[in-house]
Amino acid sequence: MRRHILTVTILFVLSIALGAGCFAGIEEDGRKFAETYKDAVVTVNLVLETKVSYQGGTDKEEHKVTATATVIDPSGLAVTSLADIDPTMFSSYMEQEEGFSLSVDVMDLKLKMSDGSEVPADIVLRDRDLDLAFIKPKSAPEKPFTYIDLSQAGTPQMLDQLIFVSRLGQIANRALAVYVDRVQAIVTKPRTFYVVTGVSGVGCPAFTSDGKAAGIVVVRMDQSQERDSSQQSMGYGDSLYVVLPSATIVKAAEQAKEAAPAK
Repeated sequence: MRRHILTVTILFVLSIALGAGCFAGIEEDGRKFAETYKDAVVTVNLVLETKVSYQGGTDKEEHKVTATATVIDPSGLAVTSLADIDPTMFSSYMEQEEGFSLSVDVMDLKLKMSDGSEVPADIVLRDRDLDLAFIKPKSAPEKPFTYIDLSQAGTPQMLDQLIFVSRLGQIANRALAVYVDRVQAIVTKPRTFYVVTGVSGVGCPAFTSDGKAAGIVVVRMDQSQERDSSQQSMGYGDSLYVVLPSATIVKAAEQAKEAAPAK
């Protein structure tokens, strides 16, 4: 009996030690990724002019919008969540109202780098289906940007841990942030994306534990008018944070590299 108790105790202690060791490894990886890619996770500062028409009247306002983007090419080409910078992504809910319309014009856009410098830029491609906006500097850079190579992609499995490198909001002075979450589900149709639940921001990169880019965090929105009780009970509501795989973004980026500024 004593030998059995001793064996169980040793196994329990070892399990705690091994678990702590694994977590420590994730902590070290997170700090390493943050240091390596801090200059590739940037802030997008926009001035938007919105025009809302409803029941014969039109209101025009200017808004300042701030979002996180990821630089994916040495030219400075960056990608972010379209829903984070374009209010028209949510207008479908209101467009059912007769006479309602919403339009948005980008009056000014700059990429704010980690050193505080600002780079004038344009939106060159919007993909509403993928929730992607590609942003490119107005002028060719004097030196290559620090970027995340999405062609070196990781393919996480269900319950694998992902490490996210992001930036906090204005209240925290856009400080660099790192967090860890697990892949809750993998959706494959009509296209592949990884469902994560602990994400607190979009437009940021997600890495597998071996340092490969799994993809970029975007929003998946339910545009149907049907109420899904199972979706509501899981706490998703009408939108879901997902990691869009690197391969999908790389394919879209090829078109963005040659695109002219979007209207």
